[in-house]
Amino acid sequence: MDMRHQPAWIRWRQAAEAGELGLWDLRHELETVQYSPPWKQRLGFPEPERADSTHFWRCRVHPQDLAPTLDAMREHARGATPGYEATFRLRTNGSGYRLMHSRGRIIERGPDGRALRMVGTMLDLTERPPTPMGGLPEGPRGLMEGATLALPFHRLLSDTADQKLTQERERVLALVDDLLQDTLAQLTSRLAPQA
Repeated sequence: MDMRHQPAWIRWRQAAEAGELGLWDLRHELETVQYSPPWKQRLGFPEPERADSTHFWRCRVHPQDLAPTLDAMREHARGATPGYEATFRLRTNGSGYRLMHSRGRIIERGPDGRALRMVGTMLDLTERPPTPMGGLPEGPRGLMEGATLALPFHRLLSDTADQKLTQERERVLALVDDLLQDTLAQLTSRLAPQA
């Protein structure tokens, strides 16, 4: 089957499984973020199935890029922008700093309007391939280290006959479809052979 005729979620899953596209799921109240496992492995981090504290990841953003990145996220969380988008340098575990482009969207808010859950994508814009080393030692990676989140974003792309999972996939992907389409288009153009 021609890839262009596959459902978009299957193409997103294939990109995520190949580690070319990072999917993330941020739970504000828990202060945890979970990345798709192949992406986390690509960056050289152990325990790819586990969520990490948001502090662990904030410490990896280049100091000059941290304030604008957090400001963009806060602006979206406040409702001032329709989505979150930022380009920043991220310190990996083995490849040094890599230039990342990230997009996200709040998909759940509390009754008071506070952001509860945000999902998004991350794309590596660095020309050189990643060279993950042995990774960090096993064990806690931040004060608020979390367990695997229930139905993290990357799990919604799995092939399953489970009706609850299928309904949640349809709900979440409908909320972030344009975000994923933009990221998939950017990824496709980066991977296309140059004429």
